Formats: sequence, C-alpha cells, structure tokens
Amino acid sequence: MKTKLLITFIILTIMLIACQSATPLLPVTATEGTEFTLAPDQTATITNIGLTIRLIGVASDERCPSEIECAASGPVSMSLSVQMGDGNPTNINLQTFTSSDGHAPDMQFEGIEDRVVFEGYLIRVVGVLPYPTNLTDTIKDSEYQVMLTVTQE
Repeated sequence: MKTKLLITFIILTIMLIACQSATPLLPVTATEGTEFTLAPDQTATITNIGLTIRLIGVASDERCPSEIECAASGPVSMSLSVQMGDGNPTNINLQTFTSSDGHAPDMQFEGIEDRVVFEGYLIRVVGVLPYPTNLTDTIKDSEYQVMLTVTQE
C-alpha cells in the first residue's frame, strides 16, 4: 500500500513539474548609450532615464541563410514594448538587415525602420542572433537575441 501511494505521489509530482511554465528570464539593467541584449519576453530597464523595453518577439526572419548564395537578403522584424516610467506601454515594430555575424549596419535603408525615437530617446537595433544557416533548420523563437542601444536624441 505504501509503495502504491509513493508511486502515485511521484507521478503526480512529475506531472506538476512538467506543467509548470519555463523559468522567466531575469530582467536586464542597462544605462543610456550601452548595448544590451534581450531574448523574447525579456525586459530591460535603462536605469538612468526610467525607460523599460520588452522584446515581445521576432515576427519574421527573411535573412538569407549563410549556406546559400542569394541575390539579396531580407530583413529580420521584431516587436518591442516600450514604456517611460509609469506611463502606458507602447508597442513598436522594428526591422533591420544584418551581416552573417548578426550585426546591423550603422546606415539606414529606405523603408526599413531599425530605430525609433520614443520620449526623446533613440532606440536602435544593433544586431540579431542567431543568423540562419540553412533552409531546413528553423530558428526557435526562444533562441533569438536582439541587441539594442538607447541614446538621447
């Protein structure tokens, strides 16, 4: 009887652990002018200005995989939520091109919004990793890392 009770308890414990969501990512603390990296659903606070940025996720990735020769490579698009102090969060969508090492160019491209001014601060995408390698391997949403900077405009 004790063995059956113990086995039942162990099975229930395993089922409860399996149903729990993944451990939330720790928030990032950064300062104005420093580069920081966010994973999907991770938040960064720019401490010296009270700005909070959350990477909602990468919406699309049209970059040419590194194992393929393409005539052109597309952008990677992401959604952010930004909030100043206790203000209401604002959702913004950005996109950028990157080199195969994931770095975004400093120059702007017509029709590509890789930066936005919010409450007098410039939020800019400086890189996105990982870079796609081939057409068959899909990058999972949780694997993306977006590098950003915030500077006063």
